[in-house]
Amino acid sequence: MAVLTKEMQDMVNNQLPFLATTNEAGLPQVGPKGSLHVLDETHLIYFEHTFRHAYHNLKRNGSAAVAVADRPAQKGFRFEGSVQIHEDDAFAKKILDPTKIYEKFPRAAVVVIDVERIYKLDNNLEAGTQIA
Repeated sequence: MAVLTKEMQDMVNNQLPFLATTNEAGLPQVGPKGSLHVLDETHLIYFEHTFRHAYHNLKRNGSAAVAVADRPAQKGFRFEGSVQIHEDDAFAKKILDPTKIYEKFPRAAVVVIDVERIYKLDNNLEAGTQIA
């Protein structure tokens, strides 16, 4: 597992992260995930409630990338790893019940991303360099 620094954690929690997956044809699909945040220093987590492209892609191949950037600072990170999808289990209940997500959506799941690799996305010649 790669370890998220305090800077990385703050960026994920304070900026809008984008989740990237691939469909059956291998084409990328990218979208913002407003609920995505840091679970702990080696995991990211988000609440899945649309059950559309990202969900089906993750169920099919089990891997994802998350990109986040601080535009004014011209800094960013990409996190890659495998995912665990929790639906209707004790972990999902523990995480989702306090959010009251079920008041807005009839169905929800918890997606946990095991961060295995981290890359710099800074606006300089080191962009794309693996750092963990």
